Amino acid sequence: MAHNSLSMPSVPYSRPQTPHPQHQVGFVGLGAMGKHMALNLAQSLATQNMPLPPLMVYNRTASKAQELADSSDGLIKVCEDLAQLGQCCDLIFTSLANDAAAESVYAQLLQGEEKRNGTKEDRHSTFRVVYVDTSTLYPETSGKIERMVSSVPGRAYVQAPAFGPPPMAKEGQLVFALAGPHQSKKFVAQFLVPGMGRKIMDFGSNCETASSFKLIGNSLILSTIEMLSECMTLAEKTGCGAERFSEFVTEFFPAPSAIGYTKKILEQKFLSDEGFSLNGGIKDASHIQRLGASVDCPMPIVDIAMSHLISARANSNGRDLDWSSLVAGQRIAAGLPPFSNKVGLEKWGSAKGGASAGSSKSGEEHKQ
Repeated sequence: MAHNSLSMPSVPYSRPQTPHPQHQVGFVGLGAMGKHMALNLAQSLATQNMPLPPLMVYNRTASKAQELADSSDGLIKVCEDLAQLGQCCDLIFTSLANDAAAESVYAQLLQGEEKRNGTKEDRHSTFRVVYVDTSTLYPETSGKIERMVSSVPGRAYVQAPAFGPPPMAKEGQLVFALAGPHQSKKFVAQFLVPGMGRKIMDFGSNCETASSFKLIGNSLILSTIEMLSECMTLAEKTGCGAERFSEFVTEFFPAPSAIGYTKKILEQKFLSDEGFSLNGGIKDASHIQRLGASVDCPMPIVDIAMSHLISARANSNGRDLDWSSLVAGQRIAAGLPPFSNKVGLEKWGSAKGGASAGSSKSGEEHKQ
């Protein structure tokens, strides 16, 4: 991916302290994003000037953690439970699905950490453990977790939500929005870039600010998908052709996200393991609406996108689809079948309702 020579430096901090060779790093959450981030991190740890121990990982579905470890050439070790990981690690990254999962995971990690380092009365003032969350959380949740972590001396919390879909995570091209104590951010940055990402954006010491910015960024992405869905549906209805609109996007709006989502909608390749799930999109849209309401800022495009996300989920027949499938809601409103039974849905066989409706007359008459 090309870098903008006029942009700010990829890491906005001076050289950090070099990790101790026995510094133990952990990673929790091996979903569509986390599995790639963890593997890249493990490989990065092994290439430090003084290589660090193998990355310790935990995932609720243990088989996924073991599968990743088996493919890592010994760079990853699996922890049996969160308390064990919390007890063993000095730096812990998390990539979690939602706010409830984040609160639960951090409660267990902190219990494990306290088994090793003792109670509040036993602590010294210097940091011993740094926690880094890369998830998309509501700002209030980030603040709550930060207070849980920092209530005891020797612990620091950095909010570092990641921008980018799974393919960018796999390539180590994510962008991170960081907020938290300066020295902790400075230390953490060397593990994020270039190991897992290409750029860090700093948002000061308030963790809630980074979470707010992540939602703002996601609102742009969600609004872009909504805009593309409307335009591509109109192009199909008028006979201009969604394929020609895709060509137009490539020529006039050559942003990777716009081109990528246009292709997904055109080909209806809505597999969530290559993107972001409908349920995740609904969660984020809900957070964006709530954030906007908290500061009296209407988000009308997000409101429309939310209704289309819900329509897509209702017509997905229980399938785990990418959030770009929200185009189904727009298609229904325009009198078209929600899905047109293209290759992206063949994995699911002959689906009932929405997917099989693609052979209807209303869908065929615009292919002339």
